Amino acid sequence: MKASDASSEAPHRLTLVQAASLLRDGALRAEDYAAALLARCHAGAGLNAFSAIDDQAVLAAAREADLARAAGQPLGQLHGIPLALKDNIASERLPTTAGTAALAGAPDAAGARDAGVAERLYAEGALLLGKNTMHELAMGWTSDNPHFGRVGNPHAPQRIAGGSSGGSAAAVAAFMVPAAIGSDTNGSIRIPAALCGVAGFRPSVGRYPTEGVVPLSHTLDTVGPIARSAADLALLDAVMSGQPPQAPPRGLAGVRLALSPRYYLSRLEPEVERAFDQARRRLAAHGVCWVEADVPDLHSLADGIAPTLIGHESARALPDWLAARTGGVSMDRLMAEAGADLHEALHAAQQTVNSPAARDGYRAALRRRMALGGALQRYFAQHAVLALVHPVARVAAPLASAPEARRSPAPAVPLAAGGLMTAREAFGQNVSPASIAALPSVVLPAGFTREGLPVGIAFDAPHGSDARLLALAQTLQQALQHPPEQDAPGAMPGSAVHTLEPQALP
Repeated sequence: MKASDASSEAPHRLTLVQAASLLRDGALRAEDYAAALLARCHAGAGLNAFSAIDDQAVLAAAREADLARAAGQPLGQLHGIPLALKDNIASERLPTTAGTAALAGAPDAAGARDAGVAERLYAEGALLLGKNTMHELAMGWTSDNPHFGRVGNPHAPQRIAGGSSGGSAAAVAAFMVPAAIGSDTNGSIRIPAALCGVAGFRPSVGRYPTEGVVPLSHTLDTVGPIARSAADLALLDAVMSGQPPQAPPRGLAGVRLALSPRYYLSRLEPEVERAFDQARRRLAAHGVCWVEADVPDLHSLADGIAPTLIGHESARALPDWLAARTGGVSMDRLMAEAGADLHEALHAAQQTVNSPAARDGYRAALRRRMALGGALQRYFAQHAVLALVHPVARVAAPLASAPEARRSPAPAVPLAAGGLMTAREAFGQNVSPASIAALPSVVLPAGFTREGLPVGIAFDAPHGSDARLLALAQTLQQALQHPPEQDAPGAMPGSAVHTLEPQALP
């Protein structure tokens, strides 16, 4: 959509960049925009994307934004924009439960102040619309929460939205908010963004503040944005990082991108493989130079590191956070009230965290993490590539009704053609290397399966190259949305990512 056409678009369908421009120019009233988004939230309440919304507070804040503009006050980059926060990101006004029962109604569960990343957004004029439903304690990939309910996928509500930031991705995909802030320890932004057909960004670890976010792993945790365009991600990155954005390249001619087939492209569901191959050919037609070279020893370098780090570090971080932030909720109470499967995992980690074997395993995982990071940095340099490209997940969104998909965390994922795949292989394998090595990774919609389910692809880049990656992603998304003339009609159903309206809402 051209910028000149934005004012004629239904308000809820505006991208973040479009809405911000209209609000600053006075072509759109903040109160009208907030009301349109709230109407969308209530119409799609069955998706369970939100754990908390305060209609009157966001409308009052929007009215204040309109008055500020009318008075000629300086306006921030996000003036009057309602955003959503994942329910593990502290907010002073709305509860922060991390999707777990013990924190629902805890005296000081909301914390004494907003999370650091939220403060940066509010300083630029953003408004808090609500908190998004999530997988319990961010420890899973389904967002099927035993306490707050399951998040539905806007493209097929009977299927999972992914996790752990499932409500965040679903809200953006269903046009309830232009963007949401999630968290990503090992795929929790990228997986739901891919399954819901939106854009998501995991930054280099340390790029954004994480104070005020319920912790799991200090080596892997980061917050990040989910939106409907790479341009929206770049704007939010500039606000949250305090770093200026880079200009997108004018084209893709000569851009070198890498494929590592042995690790990332094996055992894909046929429809995921088809969509990825067509996206790859489309980018090649726009000038991308594909470099096919396997990352040496990637399986042995990456295997098992993320769960070891998360298990060991969360066993120490969660009790400390509870003591500091929740007004007396103990780890014993948290475990006792957690979902059954998560209770088992938490209890086991608490029992073993101080054992010599656990300490030795943790130190070994840290050494392997360093080795993996070095191997990936050498790979980028040796092949002179800007990013390593792969499908985010090996499967499209599976049905949530299957018992194997409902456990937390899901031990197995039902495949479209029958049979099962482990959740770690289906969702975790392709996202883990970037998580472990602290790399930035941007997810873009690549197309759809023949059933209309989104397929997302990830672009993993060298550590610290966040702004360059987000600039490139804007040109990549344009290429994926607009096929060159030689593309056969209908070769990629739903390929223009903005054309497929989620089925759950009118």
